Amino acid sequence: MTPFQASYLCFSLAVFALAWLKGGHTERLGVVVTIVAYLSAYAVSPLRAGELRLGEAATDVLATLAFAWMALSRDRWWPFAATAFMVLTLIVHVCVALIPQLDGRADVSARYGLGVLVIVSLLGGVAERWLAGEQPVSWRRPWRPLAQAM
Repeated sequence: MTPFQASYLCFSLAVFALAWLKGGHTERLGVVVTIVAYLSAYAVSPLRAGELRLGEAATDVLATLAFAWMALSRDRWWPFAATAFMVLTLIVHVCVALIPQLDGRADVSARYGLGVLVIVSLLGGVAERWLAGEQPVSWRRPWRPLAQAM
């Protein structure tokens, strides 16, 4: 693992923890979508057609659709940014398929950079929630029955 990959992983895990503890339902859903995308991309990474990573491209399509659904059905701005970065990630996949001179390092480098921007947009959503004075979902404890709360 390169130092950039290690720092990307550590940064992502820190943002996921912060988003889970200080975010709302949309931020928690973003954490789940991103973690599922990470794990499924790892599981399907052997599926390739030349330099094109078909399994990872399919995972990115599904993650893009999930972020687009969040952007259109929730009242937060950051899923729009995450969707835009994921669309750019899909464009990288298309470029790798159409331009045979691109090697795997260019593909991975571009997608890592865009992945960092998706995580930064999630962090921005948590920061906006904090700046607006909204309480995190963690404080509400929606899973506790009402009778026990009284």
